[in-house]
Amino acid sequence: MDPNTDPKLDFALTLKRWFKSNGWPQAITDNWAKDPGVNASTGPWASQICGAMKGDFHPRVEFFLAIARFNQAVAQQDLKQVQAKKLRDRLKGAQPLCLDNGQPYGASEFFQLFTGLLEPPAAFASTKGELTQDTLEQHIEEAQKKFRDLAMRQMLSRGEAWQLLKTQLAERHSLSKEELELVQECLSGFTTLTVEMVPKEWSESCPVTAALDELKTA
Repeated sequence: MDPNTDPKLDFALTLKRWFKSNGWPQAITDNWAKDPGVNASTGPWASQICGAMKGDFHPRVEFFLAIARFNQAVAQQDLKQVQAKKLRDRLKGAQPLCLDNGQPYGASEFFQLFTGLLEPPAAFASTKGELTQDTLEQHIEEAQKKFRDLAMRQMLSRGEAWQLLKTQLAERHSLSKEELELVQECLSGFTTLTVEMVPKEWSESCPVTAALDELKTA
C-alpha cells in the first residue's frame, strides 16, 4: 500500500468502479436489503454506501458483514428470493467484487481493503495520477456545456434547469448543501474552481457530469 494513499479513498474508488462496472445505482444494496424476499435487517444501507463512496465513513463491524452477504448473493446468483423484478434484473449476471484469484470478497476482505491491509483488485486499482488545473478547467467547461444543453433541450430557464440538476445531485449522488452551492457557483461562472477546492473522489468520477448524463437519458 502506498503510504501517501488514503485507504478510505482506495475503498471509495473500488466501490465506485465495482458499481459502475455492473451499472448499479448507489441504492442497489438498500433495495436488496429491503426486498421482502431478502429482508436483510442490517443492510447495507444506501447511506452507508454513499458515505463509503465519498471517503467519509466510519463503519461498524455490521457493515462489513452486510456488504459481504450482498456480495455473496451476487456471486451465487441465487435470486429466486428477490421479489422486485427490476432489482432481480439488475443483479442477474452481475459480477461480485473478487480478489485477483477470483475469490469473492468476504467480510474480512472488505475490512482489509478499508483499512489498507489489502490492495484493491487489479481491475479496480486506484490511479495515482493527480488532477491538474488544466484538466479541471476542461471538466468544468464540459459540465457547463452539458448544463446549457439540458436547459435548451427541455426548454427550461437556467433556474429551472438548476433545480432539476440539484435534485438529481442530492438524491442520486448525495451531495451536501456546501457541495451543491459550490457546483451552482461553478456552473454560473461566479466561482473559479481550483484543484484544492474539489473533493478528491471527484477527480475519479465527477458527479456533476454523471448527473447531467443521467438527466439526458431520463
